[in-house]
Amino acid sequence: MVLQARGRGAGGLRRGRASNLLAARLLDEIARMLQVQGGEPHRVRAYRTAARQVAAFPESIEALHAERRLRAIPGVGASIEALLAQLVATGHIDLHQRLAAATPPGVADLLDLPGMSTASARALYRRLGVTSLDELEAAAHEGRLEDLGGYSPERVARVLAGVEQARAGRQRTRLKTAWEQGREIEALLRSGPRGARAVSLAGSARRMQETVGTVVLVAEAGESGPTRLVETFVHLPNVTEVLERGARTARVRLYGGIEARLHVAAAATSGAALLWHTGARGHVAGLEARARFAGLHLGPDGLRSPSGRLVAGRTEEDVYRRLGLPWIPPEIREDDGEIDAAADGRLPRLVEQSDVRGDLHVHTDWTDGSLPLAAMAAAARTRGYQYMALTDHSQHLRFIGGLSPERLREQRRLVEQVNQRLAPFVVFHGTEMDVLEDGTLDFPEDVLKWLDYVSASVHRRHKQDRATMTARIVRAVSHPLVHTFNHPFGRLLGSRDPYPVDMPRVLQVAARNGVALEVSSDPARMDLDGTWARRARVAGARCTISTDAHGAADFDNLWLGIGSARRGWLTREDVLNTLDVEAFRAALKRHTHQAQAA
Repeated sequence: MVLQARGRGAGGLRRGRASNLLAARLLDEIARMLQVQGGEPHRVRAYRTAARQVAAFPESIEALHAERRLRAIPGVGASIEALLAQLVATGHIDLHQRLAAATPPGVADLLDLPGMSTASARALYRRLGVTSLDELEAAAHEGRLEDLGGYSPERVARVLAGVEQARAGRQRTRLKTAWEQGREIEALLRSGPRGARAVSLAGSARRMQETVGTVVLVAEAGESGPTRLVETFVHLPNVTEVLERGARTARVRLYGGIEARLHVAAAATSGAALLWHTGARGHVAGLEARARFAGLHLGPDGLRSPSGRLVAGRTEEDVYRRLGLPWIPPEIREDDGEIDAAADGRLPRLVEQSDVRGDLHVHTDWTDGSLPLAAMAAAARTRGYQYMALTDHSQHLRFIGGLSPERLREQRRLVEQVNQRLAPFVVFHGTEMDVLEDGTLDFPEDVLKWLDYVSASVHRRHKQDRATMTARIVRAVSHPLVHTFNHPFGRLLGSRDPYPVDMPRVLQVAARNGVALEVSSDPARMDLDGTWARRARVAGARCTISTDAHGAADFDNLWLGIGSARRGWLTREDVLNTLDVEAFRAALKRHTHQAQAA
């Protein structure tokens, strides 16, 4: 059902809110068209952030413009303020029109399809004239995709399936975006004297799954009661459609297409409601079974006796305690042995963000980063780190300025200068070294020997068959001078599938050779995910948790990798970069000595 009567008078969106959603759509389209045209990533991110904030902002852009307060919207600086002012004054944005003349906005919709890269979307438009999902579907059915090269029958079938999926609205949203949407809703529901007493993110986002289908929130109503809070929820500025509405719950579609669901609980049972709406179905079912064994009943309205008396429900801890269990962290509520482990006292102390002492995957403007080394190192130090590893790309990736051995030695001199200036903070001079098609490394051994830290990655030829890719990676992680294997599956969430590889075999070899596996905090990767991080732990391999930072703000994505690591039951001892700087330095030297002895 489309939302009606959102303002006084006739149905439909109130003018102010409609203009905010229009502005958000135009800013988002600017971001997407810039992406298709190969625009700078930080510009693309800035427009996307502004679009989301404009959509969620409770005041209209007309009112803000009249009061010269457009910059009150988070993410709106001078340039975007000028665009919004132009939209209010003229009804259009010149930049949007210029970009649309070169790349119609519909082309950017192709980027939402699984496996669709920016280059592929650009080729579809420039060579076949495809500007929409309908035109892409027609080109696929007419056999015109084969003219581009690289489109096998299997790939064409995947394209058609992706079109169907996009139309059905079944695509999932990356975790970071879902959290941002959820936090914005929380702030709006809490605002005002009659707002919610408490709002908590639940569902798969709280369990830190890499992608989220629905943003789920559990709220404790304030003095106005649940009906008023539900009403507030369905009238939030960025709601485009109300899908369901009841006395204590509602489900809506937000700007950008993601769904959100609200559950309103009484204060006495808010913890039980949060528990109920957080855990995977199997986890909750396990708790229900435990409650039945104790002669109780567990539901979103609390843990109750047969007579209906409330036994526990104010907090999650109360419910778990009454069931004879310690509180179980949300990230592992997946029905994968956590209840038995909790009952037996075997739950590990999961790694926390405060445990991390340094970031081991950092880029600078020597290759594809946006800032100089000194700025990135200062940003890392500001975040409380003791060290970071500089891991600019190796020579094979020439198109992004991959470093030759000569340039790498030149960079070494800069590292020494920065270390003198920022001591006791340490920059370990390393590389993100390309693993070539046959598994050989992009730098010769005499170069690797004088680097402090060597991480390896697969960046090209992702479509090798499983046996070839496995042999390629196994050869790389068997090299005695490699410390870490980055983003092990090479996936990009929503746009590139993992390459085929026998990962259990890779984990076995990595564990035997003391090579760590990266748990990536990059929002587009989150690779290894929690399932494979746990398998790495069982195999005896160590992990790293790093951000793949290309700018200072990327350091703040660490929480995403922490979430994956916690989903994998990783402890501080399982993560290489929880070591303090001297212990980390000693670990690198020990690895080198063992390699030389072998």
